[in-house]
Amino acid sequence: MSIKKWLAVFLTAVVLFACCAAVFNVLTDPFGVFGDRLMDWYAYDMTMNPRVAKIAYLDRNFEKYDSYVIGSSKCSSLSPEKLNAYMDASFYNMTWYGGDLTDELALTRYIVDNYRVKNIVLAVDPQDAELFDTEDDPIKGNMHCKVDGSFAPAFYAKYLFANPGYGLEKLRAYASRGVLVTADAVYKAENGAYNKEVRDSTRIGELAEYLAFEDNYYEQAPSSMPHLEGALDAIAQIVEICRDNGVKLTVVGVPLYTGDLARYDREKMEDFWRGVAEITPFYDFWGANCVTGDIRYFYDVDHFRNCVGDMALAYIFKDPAVWMPEDFGNLTTPENVEARMARTYAALEEPPRDNTVPLPILMYHSFTTARDGSDAVTQEEFSSQLAALRDAGFTAITYDDLFDYVYSGGTLPEKPVLITIDDGYQNNLDIAAPLLETYGMSAAISVIGVSVGKDTYKETGVPMTPHFTLEDAAPWVEKGVLEIKSHSYDMHQVPERDGEDCRRGVLRLAGESESDYAAALTADFERSSEQITAALPVESDVFTYPNGLYDRLSEVVLQGLGVRATVTTDYGVNVVVRGIPQTLYALKRVSVDPGLDGAALLERLEGLLSALQ
Repeated sequence: MSIKKWLAVFLTAVVLFACCAAVFNVLTDPFGVFGDRLMDWYAYDMTMNPRVAKIAYLDRNFEKYDSYVIGSSKCSSLSPEKLNAYMDASFYNMTWYGGDLTDELALTRYIVDNYRVKNIVLAVDPQDAELFDTEDDPIKGNMHCKVDGSFAPAFYAKYLFANPGYGLEKLRAYASRGVLVTADAVYKAENGAYNKEVRDSTRIGELAEYLAFEDNYYEQAPSSMPHLEGALDAIAQIVEICRDNGVKLTVVGVPLYTGDLARYDREKMEDFWRGVAEITPFYDFWGANCVTGDIRYFYDVDHFRNCVGDMALAYIFKDPAVWMPEDFGNLTTPENVEARMARTYAALEEPPRDNTVPLPILMYHSFTTARDGSDAVTQEEFSSQLAALRDAGFTAITYDDLFDYVYSGGTLPEKPVLITIDDGYQNNLDIAAPLLETYGMSAAISVIGVSVGKDTYKETGVPMTPHFTLEDAAPWVEKGVLEIKSHSYDMHQVPERDGEDCRRGVLRLAGESESDYAAALTADFERSSEQITAALPVESDVFTYPNGLYDRLSEVVLQGLGVRATVTTDYGVNVVVRGIPQTLYALKRVSVDPGLDGAALLERLEGLLSALQ
């Protein structure tokens, strides 16, 4: 074969491969450039390149929205749902990683020119004067050509003939997707924010637990904010665009961890602070206080938690239902900016106020009038324990007290203790409740729905320790002696009676998919909740794990169902942080065993509490 023929064959093969690659890239569309018609998985596309995929998504869905949050990855914690409620709007969060004001200025122009826009919330912070007009990756970090005005044929060709490996990786991720968010798809396509359900469902109360999970406590290099003038000019242009087009603009200086704030050159930071105030009044959360001074309120040194974003919005819209420290925010103007900066830098020299409470939770099950060889705690032992707790200064609290402290900034006694009883046996009412009332204490009983009012196990006819009816518990609930919570409806299964292939606690069955499991847990909890709330004037907002078994998926599912606290059998004392609902999940407990008198219980508790010091 001649060289010309070989060359023709080679070129034909190259063209065929390029055409196949182009068709494959359009079908898989890993960046969402071509409409992602086949998989419609924009959560993945946005993770690959949010600057490109979000514009492609909005071009198809812009009629659903009339307002936008614009800013770097930090602004993801400004909830579109909260903003919708506060502003009677339909917000989309345009957050993206590595954001800078060059991109945000171009984005503002594009959405104002092409979409219906009522409101823009612009998130700013001093990093805007550090990262400016950058593009770290030409295919994953670039802007959409519609936004930056780049040559459209070249833009689309870049993605049309991109490495097919991107599409293959999307197919792999699509085949393995489940209920839990993964690194493959970190965005919520429908509102643009990051999906943080996993990070918001993990125990972080103790600082050591936070550091072990987040593993993101790192020191950043000092910054001289080299792009201060460019950042301020971009902000001024955004203000002008919004004013000229009748768009309501709210500028938010997003919360900064004090360790992050301190790395910026003070003179340059003050110039930036002052410069923003001279351009426009803005809500400034750059102060030093008990929230910004505690790393647990942040996912890492750069990003504040969703609960802190809720505080910022509650400050802006004067929502008294959300706790925040008194010095949390400021509407900063040219008239008050100097005083604001002086207060902040003075506060940096002081240690932040502690917002944590150590909370022991006691775990009981059954009670008996006299020692009978079972695992039940005797009446005498329980009385001794309650007397010892009272005399040592402990005060029994309820879950409602705990919720008030975390969500609303309420107060807790100096030495709180939460008493819990599992399963719902009749002896809880006959023996424990009267003693609780005598000592001025209270307890929360978590009932197994399928066993309520029964003395035989399900439909087997096998005798079991009698369980009380919810109607019998009602008088104790009305007096405030007892709370009734869920221990599942029928996920507290026993292999000896339900079969060896039964569910272990609320964990997944062998071969059960995440979605099937989530549906099963949802149905069980909803049935349990309906049973409790139909009989008693209470909220079903706590879930005590059967056998103490749980995992990350169960935590995420239950939080999505409105559960405000989950309770395990993990041994230890909890650290609850005001303003961080996450510290109410996977709560630890101290099991109270038969034969333990009041003095021994106190010794155990004091040892655990002293270990937290």
